Amino acid sequence: MDRPLPPSLGTRLFAPPDVADTPGLHARGLPHDFVTRFGERFLARYHLAFAQSPYGTAIVADDHETGRVVGILLGTLDTPAHYGFLVRSHGMGLAMRAMAQAIRHPSLGKDLAKSRAGRYARGIARSVFRGRRKRPEKGGWDRTGFLAHLVVEEEYRGCGVGSSLVAAYQARARDAGLQRLELATLPDERGAGPFYERLGWEYEGERVSRSGERFALYARLLEEGGTAGC
Repeated sequence: MDRPLPPSLGTRLFAPPDVADTPGLHARGLPHDFVTRFGERFLARYHLAFAQSPYGTAIVADDHETGRVVGILLGTLDTPAHYGFLVRSHGMGLAMRAMAQAIRHPSLGKDLAKSRAGRYARGIARSVFRGRRKRPEKGGWDRTGFLAHLVVEEEYRGCGVGSSLVAAYQARARDAGLQRLELATLPDERGAGPFYERLGWEYEGERVSRSGERFALYARLLEEGGTAGC
Protein backbone atom coordinates (compact mmCIF):
# COMPACT_ATOMS: atom_id res chain seq x y z
CA MET A 1 0.00 0.00 0.00
CA ASP A 2 1.16 3.57 -0.67
CA ARG A 3 1.92 5.62 2.39
CA PRO A 4 -0.27 8.65 3.27
CA LEU A 5 0.76 11.88 1.56
CA PRO A 6 3.37 13.69 3.71
CA PRO A 7 2.37 17.17 5.00
CA SER A 8 4.88 18.91 2.71
CA LEU A 9 3.17 17.50 -0.40
CA GLY A 10 -0.15 18.52 -1.92
CA THR A 11 -2.16 18.38 -5.14
CA ARG A 12 -3.66 21.27 -7.10
CA LEU A 13 -4.67 22.22 -10.62
CA PHE A 14 -1.88 22.84 -13.11
CA ALA A 15 -0.85 26.49 -13.55
CA PRO A 16 1.03 27.85 -16.62
CA PRO A 17 4.32 28.41 -14.72
CA ASP A 18 4.40 24.66 -14.04
CA VAL A 19 5.70 24.11 -17.58
CA ALA A 20 9.12 24.97 -16.16
CA ASP A 21 9.03 21.55 -14.43
CA THR A 22 6.45 19.27 -15.99
CA PRO A 23 7.97 18.51 -19.43
CA GLY A 24 11.19 17.22 -17.89
CA LEU A 25 9.21 15.29 -15.29
CA HIS A 26 7.11 13.69 -18.05
CA ALA A 27 10.16 12.82 -20.14
CA ARG A 28 12.02 11.23 -17.22
CA GLY A 29 9.06 9.32 -15.88
CA LEU A 30 7.49 8.12 -19.13
CA PRO A 31 10.38 7.54 -21.54
CA HIS A 32 8.34 4.97 -23.51
CA ASP A 33 5.42 7.37 -24.05
CA PHE A 34 5.14 8.21 -27.77
CA VAL A 35 4.54 11.92 -27.09
CA THR A 36 7.77 12.01 -25.08
CA ARG A 37 9.69 11.45 -28.30
CA PHE A 38 8.56 14.85 -29.58
CA GLY A 39 10.65 16.64 -26.97
CA GLU A 40 10.09 18.92 -24.01
CA ARG A 41 8.87 21.92 -26.03
CA PHE A 42 6.11 19.75 -27.44
CA LEU A 43 5.28 18.42 -23.97
CA ALA A 44 5.03 21.95 -22.57
CA ARG A 45 2.42 22.88 -25.18
CA TYR A 46 0.68 19.52 -24.69
CA HIS A 47 0.38 20.03 -20.92
CA LEU A 48 -0.99 23.55 -21.41
CA ALA A 49 -3.61 22.16 -23.80
CA PHE A 50 -4.95 19.80 -21.13
CA ALA A 51 -4.99 22.58 -18.55
CA GLN A 52 -6.84 25.00 -20.84
CA SER A 53 -9.33 22.51 -22.25
CA PRO A 54 -12.91 22.72 -20.90
CA TYR A 55 -13.04 18.96 -21.47
CA GLY A 56 -9.74 17.93 -19.88
CA THR A 57 -7.84 18.39 -16.68
CA ALA A 58 -4.23 18.70 -15.57
CA ILE A 59 -3.42 18.15 -11.89
CA VAL A 60 0.00 18.45 -10.28
CA ALA A 61 1.56 17.46 -6.98
CA ASP A 62 4.14 19.76 -5.50
CA ASP A 63 6.55 19.78 -2.59
CA HIS A 64 5.85 22.93 -0.58
CA GLU A 65 9.30 22.81 1.04
CA THR A 66 11.27 22.81 -2.21
CA GLY A 67 8.74 24.39 -4.58
CA ARG A 68 9.20 21.47 -7.00
CA VAL A 69 6.43 19.89 -9.03
CA VAL A 70 6.88 16.18 -8.31
CA GLY A 71 3.91 14.65 -10.12
CA ILE A 72 1.42 15.35 -12.89
CA LEU A 73 -1.78 13.73 -14.12
CA LEU A 74 -3.44 14.53 -17.46
CA GLY A 75 -6.95 13.27 -18.09
CA THR A 76 -10.12 13.93 -20.07
CA LEU A 77 -13.66 14.68 -18.92
CA ASP A 78 -15.07 14.27 -22.44
CA THR A 79 -12.52 12.55 -24.64
CA PRO A 80 -13.78 13.38 -28.17
CA ALA A 81 -14.49 17.01 -27.25
CA HIS A 82 -11.11 17.38 -25.55
CA TYR A 83 -9.12 16.19 -28.54
CA GLY A 84 -11.25 18.36 -30.81
CA PHE A 85 -10.33 21.35 -28.62
CA LEU A 86 -6.68 20.31 -28.69
CA VAL A 87 -6.65 20.25 -32.52
CA ARG A 88 -8.47 23.56 -32.91
CA SER A 89 -6.61 25.50 -30.23
CA HIS A 90 -3.15 23.91 -30.17
CA GLY A 91 -2.96 21.74 -33.26
CA MET A 92 -0.72 24.02 -35.30
CA GLY A 93 1.73 24.61 -32.48
CA LEU A 94 1.91 20.91 -31.62
CA ALA A 95 2.30 19.95 -35.27
CA MET A 96 5.17 22.40 -35.77
CA ARG A 97 7.04 21.04 -32.74
CA ALA A 98 6.39 17.43 -33.79
CA MET A 99 7.64 18.09 -37.31
CA ALA A 100 10.78 19.78 -36.02
CA GLN A 101 11.61 16.70 -33.95
CA ALA A 102 10.78 14.37 -36.83
CA ILE A 103 13.23 16.26 -39.06
CA ARG A 104 15.96 16.08 -36.40
CA HIS A 105 15.29 12.38 -35.75
CA PRO A 106 14.43 10.52 -38.98
CA SER A 107 13.52 7.33 -37.09
CA LEU A 108 10.78 9.27 -35.29
CA GLY A 109 9.52 10.67 -38.59
CA LYS A 110 9.42 7.17 -40.05
CA ASP A 111 7.49 5.78 -37.07
CA LEU A 112 5.09 8.71 -37.16
CA ALA A 113 4.36 8.27 -40.86
CA LYS A 114 4.01 4.50 -40.58
CA SER A 115 1.86 4.15 -37.48
CA ARG A 116 0.06 7.40 -36.74
CA ALA A 117 0.01 9.96 -39.54
CA GLY A 118 -3.16 8.66 -41.18
CA ARG A 119 -5.03 8.28 -37.90
CA TYR A 120 -4.01 11.78 -36.77
CA ALA A 121 -5.12 13.25 -40.10
CA ARG A 122 -8.52 11.57 -39.83
CA GLY A 123 -8.88 12.81 -36.26
CA ILE A 124 -8.08 16.37 -37.32
CA ALA A 125 -10.65 16.17 -40.11
CA ARG A 126 -13.34 14.91 -37.74
CA SER A 127 -12.56 17.69 -35.27
CA VAL A 128 -12.76 20.36 -37.97
CA PHE A 129 -16.05 19.16 -39.43
CA ARG A 130 -17.62 18.45 -36.06
CA GLY A 131 -17.11 22.07 -35.06
CA ARG A 132 -17.32 23.47 -31.60
CA ARG A 133 -19.40 21.78 -28.95
CA LYS A 134 -20.74 23.33 -25.81
CA ARG A 135 -19.40 22.00 -22.55
CA PRO A 136 -21.79 19.30 -21.32
CA GLU A 137 -23.90 19.67 -18.23
CA LYS A 138 -23.56 17.02 -15.56
CA GLY A 139 -24.73 13.79 -17.13
CA GLY A 140 -23.81 14.97 -20.65
CA TRP A 141 -23.16 13.00 -23.83
CA ASP A 142 -19.86 11.26 -23.03
CA ARG A 143 -19.72 9.82 -19.54
CA THR A 144 -16.38 8.02 -19.82
CA GLY A 145 -13.14 9.83 -19.07
CA PHE A 146 -9.62 8.74 -19.96
CA LEU A 147 -6.58 8.99 -17.69
CA ALA A 148 -4.01 9.82 -20.34
CA HIS A 149 -0.77 10.25 -18.38
CA LEU A 150 0.39 9.92 -14.77
CA VAL A 151 3.99 10.41 -13.72
CA VAL A 152 5.70 10.91 -10.35
CA GLU A 153 9.34 11.74 -9.73
CA GLU A 154 11.18 8.55 -8.81
CA GLU A 155 12.27 9.66 -5.35
CA TYR A 156 8.66 10.53 -4.44
CA ARG A 157 7.11 7.24 -5.50
CA GLY A 158 5.53 5.11 -2.80
CA CYS A 159 4.61 8.05 -0.55
CA GLY A 160 1.07 8.67 -1.79
CA VAL A 161 1.70 11.15 -4.61
CA GLY A 162 0.35 8.98 -7.41
CA SER A 163 -2.70 7.80 -5.49
CA SER A 164 -3.52 11.39 -4.45
CA LEU A 165 -3.37 12.57 -8.07
CA VAL A 166 -5.65 9.72 -9.16
CA ALA A 167 -8.08 10.49 -6.33
CA ALA A 168 -8.18 14.15 -7.36
CA TYR A 169 -8.92 13.17 -10.97
CA GLN A 170 -11.66 10.77 -9.92
CA ALA A 171 -13.28 13.51 -7.83
CA ARG A 172 -13.25 15.98 -10.75
CA ALA A 173 -14.63 13.33 -13.09
CA ARG A 174 -17.42 12.49 -10.66
CA ASP A 175 -18.30 16.18 -10.26
CA ALA A 176 -18.52 16.41 -14.07
CA GLY A 177 -21.09 13.60 -14.09
CA LEU A 178 -18.85 10.86 -15.48
CA GLN A 179 -19.72 7.26 -14.70
CA ARG A 180 -16.59 5.46 -15.85
CA LEU A 181 -12.87 6.09 -16.28
CA GLU A 182 -10.43 4.18 -18.44
CA LEU A 183 -6.67 4.10 -18.89
CA ALA A 184 -4.11 2.23 -20.95
CA THR A 185 -0.74 1.09 -19.67
CA LEU A 186 2.00 -1.13 -21.02
CA PRO A 187 1.11 -4.81 -20.60
CA ASP A 188 4.56 -5.86 -19.36
CA GLU A 189 6.77 -5.03 -16.38
CA ARG A 190 7.13 -1.45 -17.61
CA GLY A 191 3.40 -0.87 -17.09
CA ALA A 192 1.67 0.35 -13.95
CA GLY A 193 -1.13 -2.24 -13.80
CA PRO A 194 -0.43 -3.44 -10.22
CA PHE A 195 -0.48 0.18 -8.97
CA TYR A 196 -3.91 0.85 -10.46
CA GLU A 197 -5.26 -2.48 -9.21
CA ARG A 198 -4.33 -1.41 -5.67
CA LEU A 199 -6.44 1.71 -6.21
CA GLY A 200 -9.50 -0.28 -7.24
CA TRP A 201 -9.18 -0.20 -11.02
CA GLU A 202 -10.12 -3.40 -12.85
CA TYR A 203 -8.12 -5.06 -15.59
CA GLU A 204 -10.22 -5.46 -18.73
CA GLY A 205 -7.74 -7.33 -20.86
CA GLU A 206 -5.01 -6.72 -23.39
CA ARG A 207 -5.78 -4.73 -26.52
CA VAL A 208 -3.98 -3.68 -29.70
CA SER A 209 -4.20 -0.03 -30.72
CA ARG A 210 -4.90 1.13 -34.26
CA SER A 211 -1.18 1.92 -34.41
CA GLY A 212 -0.38 -1.74 -33.69
CA GLU A 213 0.83 -1.36 -30.09
CA ARG A 214 -0.22 -3.73 -27.33
CA PHE A 215 -1.62 -2.23 -24.15
CA ALA A 216 -3.49 -3.28 -21.02
CA LEU A 217 -6.88 -1.63 -20.53
CA TYR A 218 -8.06 -0.73 -17.02
CA ALA A 219 -11.36 0.82 -15.96
CA ARG A 220 -13.06 2.15 -12.86
CA LEU A 221 -16.73 2.87 -12.26
CA LEU A 222 -17.55 6.05 -10.35
CA GLU A 223 -20.34 5.90 -7.82
CA GLU A 224 -22.41 9.08 -7.76
CA GLY A 225 -21.97 10.88 -4.47
CA GLY A 226 -19.16 8.57 -3.35
CA THR A 227 -15.66 9.51 -2.25
CA ALA A 228 -12.72 9.37 -4.57
CA GLY A 229 -10.75 6.19 -4.09
CA CYS A 230 -7.11 6.33 -3.04
